[in-house]
Amino acid sequence: MNNWPKFLPLPASWAKGFALSSGFWLIVSVLLPGYYYYSYRFSTAYWRSIRSYDEGAIAFAWLCQIPLFAFYHWGLAKFAEWVESRSQNQPPTVTVSPWLHWREGFIAFATLPAAIVMGIPAIAFLMLPLRDSSGALVALIIGTAIASAYLYHFRFARLLKILVKFLWIFYAQLLKILQLLLVPTLTGMPFFVLTFVTAPMVPKQLLPLTTFLLVISVFLSGIVGYAALQYWSAHLVNWAAKWWPAHSPGYSRVQARTAWKHNKTAATQSLVRHTTSWHLAANDTTYLIYFNLSAIVFGAIGSVLFGEPSTWSETEEEMLGSAVALVWVAQWHFWGWRREVEIARGKPEAKKSSRDRNLPAADPIEVELNQLVAEFGDARMKPVRKPASATKKPKSQQAQWYVFRSGKAEGPYTKRQLRDVQQITDRTKVRRGEAEWQRAGEIPELAQFLTEK
Repeated sequence: MNNWPKFLPLPASWAKGFALSSGFWLIVSVLLPGYYYYSYRFSTAYWRSIRSYDEGAIAFAWLCQIPLFAFYHWGLAKFAEWVESRSQNQPPTVTVSPWLHWREGFIAFATLPAAIVMGIPAIAFLMLPLRDSSGALVALIIGTAIASAYLYHFRFARLLKILVKFLWIFYAQLLKILQLLLVPTLTGMPFFVLTFVTAPMVPKQLLPLTTFLLVISVFLSGIVGYAALQYWSAHLVNWAAKWWPAHSPGYSRVQARTAWKHNKTAATQSLVRHTTSWHLAANDTTYLIYFNLSAIVFGAIGSVLFGEPSTWSETEEEMLGSAVALVWVAQWHFWGWRREVEIARGKPEAKKSSRDRNLPAADPIEVELNQLVAEFGDARMKPVRKPASATKKPKSQQAQWYVFRSGKAEGPYTKRQLRDVQQITDRTKVRRGEAEWQRAGEIPELAQFLTEK
């Protein structure tokens, strides 16, 4: 294909274009015969019944292209596998994912409307010498096929993907903002109802205090709602990662989410103790305050430009609402979402201070030998002797501590490395040298050191 003209679509593009065009227009001609075979003189009642379902028939023919092209791609993939197995006398080395078949169907579905619009000049030119409906059907098929072939040749699907991705980013941020606005409203509904019920019984002098308590209650309930939403969303992602098809869109993204600190800790901690969810809830609450402040600022600007809110026209309200929505989306896209990802991922390793950088690293030979011994099942490891000429390190900086994780011992580490790198807690099993395993909180030396952060 090196000598193939660049301005002409490849044979594969022509084949896809004709398959797409003929499949659509033939289905339309079967469902709506009056379009092309009106000379058959159907009765007036039958003609009207057909005309009343034009839109539904065209939509049905359009949707049919998804399973049709998925079937075409599946058949070609099976034929290619059969040829490969016959030529090499062994099963095919590569199998095609089912998603790739359906992807071809969705690409055809998205390409067809653009092909019909772009094929109008070719269709009109081909219809000039025609006088019957059968020839018109052929002209429609050929004109749409030419446009489809060129759209496939210039990778129209990639352009659509870029456009859809951009629109999806906008709508995803907009949905997040709606979530930030609706969660406090839903969680604070009992407090609103309680306020309306008790308002007639409260003296007017206590009305400011009642309003203050209502705002505080709605604010706190919103934080709880955000934390619960973040916590259960982590469980939802972890559950989806177990059955998500390997070659389908979003698989790598879902699997990457399961490795985040937010998702890993949610499987072993309750909502009350899941600090990451509460941290994310605080982030959501912070940006809710930012959103409301920006809305107040734009409301003040609108009052200066358009007068009092009661005098605003519908156009002025739409302009102001669109500006507020765009500012909200920009705030969350450029700051809120990045901060949320940073919190949810967690830091894989704490940043070492300048004091830690001066500490000597653990002996690599000793670490490797201890890991090998641990893999062979010996839970008690002997430290490797170091040369007598080696300078003796201070006791607080000696790498003599081991951590018991995943059924084996890891180390040795210094006390500072236990706290800052391994991030142990008072319940982590550790030991020094050949001593017995103990929880870090039960060792006075470590318990005091862990609290000195």
